[in-house]
Amino acid sequence: MTGSSTTQTIVSSFALLGFYAFVLWRAIKRNPGNRVIEFGSMALVVFFAMAGAMQIPNLPGWVAPGLGVLFLLLGFLMILFLLQQGYNAIRRRRGSGR
Repeated sequence: MTGSSTTQTIVSSFALLGFYAFVLWRAIKRNPGNRVIEFGSMALVVFFAMAGAMQIPNLPGWVAPGLGVLFLLLGFLMILFLLQQGYNAIRRRRGSGR
């Protein structure tokens, strides 16, 4: 590995981490009411962006896998918030039934 490709890998990694942090921060601050919808819609957008990125022939090798990791992260967060809503609904239902 040459010095230029090592520098490019490090810069690309930091850019990807910064993009992830921006997307997650924006999603958490933007819609505190229903995060399932927010993360689900963002996961859908990232999925279509990833599908489009795979069709571009000269795209750097880290872009499509980076979008794939973001898609999985957003999907897991969506499932986590969905489980949280279900748990809160069951807890409210048990509390009002007494």
